[in-house]
Amino acid sequence: MDSTPSLLSAGLAILSALLYLLAVWRQVLNLENGEDRQRQQIALVGAAALATHALAAYLPSQAGESSLGFYRVASLMFLSMGAISVVALVVRPLHTLLIVLFPLAALSILVATFAPDTSRPMSDLPAGILSHVSASIVSFAVLALAVLQGLLVTVQSRQLRQHRSRGVIRKLPPLEAASTLFYELTGAGFLILTVAIGTGVVFIDDLFSQQLVHKTVLTLLAWCLYAVLLVQYFRRGWRVQSAITVNLIAFGLVVLGFFGSKLVLELLLPLTH
Repeated sequence: MDSTPSLLSAGLAILSALLYLLAVWRQVLNLENGEDRQRQQIALVGAAALATHALAAYLPSQAGESSLGFYRVASLMFLSMGAISVVALVVRPLHTLLIVLFPLAALSILVATFAPDTSRPMSDLPAGILSHVSASIVSFAVLALAVLQGLLVTVQSRQLRQHRSRGVIRKLPPLEAASTLFYELTGAGFLILTVAIGTGVVFIDDLFSQQLVHKTVLTLLAWCLYAVLLVQYFRRGWRVQSAITVNLIAFGLVVLGFFGSKLVLELLLPLTH
């Protein structure tokens, strides 16, 4: 199968990457200058990057080349993370996360477009399976944002304890607001993960088949850890650093469940043949 992208797909991928980097550059300048006036412009540039990313990701499916290969799934997840972040900017201070997220999204669409596909093209997925895949991708995206927010809270907390409140740290939202955002993202991701598990139970004939058993077990373990984290937070107001640690462990299990087998089967094993 010819994996060379069409001229339109290649152009859209490059344009998307450039728009992502432009949005990051504007956001860095915005933080350095302490100006809030450019936030709307940054969101618009980010939205344009996401739109071209989405179109570049959609075109292969129109040409009968849709797949759920490693690179394309990663691209869809970064697209979801970016879209959620830009939409959430209306009510939550997620601007700082864009500095980390958008360069990764730019890399993901370039790799997904120009690297050889690692999975065979598929025919149209049943609606039930498509709902499960969609919920899985969105849950991963929200939980990944929670991880990034948790890491930002950790850095911000450490800097404040060391009385280093200059530079970018001084321009970040208050630590309490940042911690609340971490819990909100974790809770939202947990709810969507619950939907993903539920749709898997309903629409996948054999969740414990040979290729899915490790994904199922790891995802259920992660779900239990997220449940403990949120219950402890609502009942006892758990320390945010303890919650962030549990969050990282749970997300690590989710990553292994989502990408572990794909990494081995699609990228590592072919190298040994």
